[in-house]
Parts: sequence; structure tokens; C-alpha cells
Amino acid sequence: MKIKYTILLNLILLLFERCDPYDMKLKIVNNTNEIIYLDISKSKTFNSHPIFLTENAKDTVWNYMTWIKPKDSLMVPAIGNSWEGVVNKECVDSTLIIFIFKDHLLKTTSRDSVLKYQVNSKRLFLTVPDLNRINWRIDFR
Repeated sequence: MKIKYTILLNLILLLFERCDPYDMKLKIVNNTNEIIYLDISKSKTFNSHPIFLTENAKDTVWNYMTWIKPKDSLMVPAIGNSWEGVVNKECVDSTLIIFIFKDHLLKTTSRDSVLKYQVNSKRLFLTVPDLNRINWRIDFR
């Protein structure tokens, strides 16, 4: 009976060992008084595209876009790799680009303009040395 439990425990440990690691060191802090939306990109353009609730809606719901409440923060996971690996191996020019959109911007700018002209409130270009220098914490004001 003890052998069965030992084998079962070893199988469980082996399964967990093969799971993708989660690197949670990237933290983004929203120091503003409004919701901000993020799109973390591995290329020079943002990835999100608008999904519309109704044709007449002023609000746009964006897929693949993360949001942070005012005066709150978010730990962003790098799934399957370390953040260093993501930036150095998967990002164009080994530079992570973070697009930040203020809620007001997305409500007042047409969806087509946001996409066509890549309109955003702020765009950050970050390499691993940059991120190490700021201790993987991005404060948005």
C-alpha cells in the first residue's frame, strides 16, 4: 500500500513539474483617478480589437485588454516563461511595449480612429535592463 502512495505522489509531482511556470513579477500601478486599460504587446502595435455591445453604444468593450481600477495595481503573469524570456525571446527588438489607455480616451475617441491611428494615452518601450532598473514595477500617473 505504501508503494502505491509513493508512486502516486511521484506522478503528481512529475505533473506539477511539467506545468508552465507563472512569473508574476511585473506589477502595474494605476495612480490616476480613472480606470486605465492595458495592452501588453510583443510588437509595435497593440493587439486588442473592439467588440461592440450595440451599434449606438459609446462604450467599447475591448477583447484581450486588461483594466485596472483607480488607485489599484495588477500583477501581470508571464505564462510558460519568465518575463525575461518573454521580452528577450518573443518581443520584437527584445522590447516589451505596454499601451495604456485612459477610460476617458476610449469613451471620447472613435473606435476606428483608435485602431487606425493606434491612439493611446501612453506607450512604454521596456527592455529587461529597463525593467530591472524599475524593479519590474510600472507606475502610471
